[in-house]
Amino acid sequence: MKRFIQFIAGAICPSCKEKDTIAINVDDDEIYCVKCDFVEKRPVDPKSIKPKQINVINLEDYKKNRDKN
Repeated sequence: MKRFIQFIAGAICPSCKEKDTIAINVDDDEIYCVKCDFVEKRPVDPKSIKPKQINVINLEDYKKNRDKN
């Protein structure tokens, strides 16, 4: 079975500066150049990343609960 290579049209390799040589590995979203050894993780849209949940504790409530025990 032949492996399908998906190229990014018009992309220029940051390493060798060749045009139309950047391809995407669809299995792990790596981008790579078919002419040189350039490999990079595909950029992620910052809007698609969910912010980490932060637990906020009121210090005064914490002190009150600690003193009761």
